[in-house]
Amino acid sequence: MTQRSAKSPTTIRTRRAAAPAAPINVGLLPNLLGYSIRRAQIALWRDLTKTLGRRAVRPAMFSLLILIEANQGIAQIQLGTQLDIDKGTIVGLIDLLQKKKWVSRKQSTGDRRRKGVYLTALGQHELDALKKSMIEHEARFTRLFSADELALFTAFLRRLHP
Repeated sequence: MTQRSAKSPTTIRTRRAAAPAAPINVGLLPNLLGYSIRRAQIALWRDLTKTLGRRAVRPAMFSLLILIEANQGIAQIQLGTQLDIDKGTIVGLIDLLQKKKWVSRKQSTGDRRRKGVYLTALGQHELDALKKSMIEHEARFTRLFSADELALFTAFLRRLHP
């Protein structure tokens, strides 16, 4: 009778997964603009998540807060249009910000069908802290470029979106 190993299948799978994999041929992927942009976005996202830590604020929420701060009373539809976010999603994000008491909705005095979105005092406090974190996060990536390179890079990216 043969003796079986005391190692469980889980241990064996883990050991196999931990072994260094040989580099794979990625073909034309690095030459594709979308692939490179997506890889850069993943690197930015991971760093942002690490930077913000417990705050659990997605980039879209940060962008909304920035727009609301700069445009107190802005309509939800304008926010969605600016960020290219559909109506249902923008309403959900604003609902979430409202639950956190970072924004409030108020009836427009000029148009009764419209509600304006306003940053609350708590929202302003949170946004101020988020801005500091965002500046640190951005600096880790922008310092990889000279001022001229960064201006050119940003101009190139703006060609891809209106």
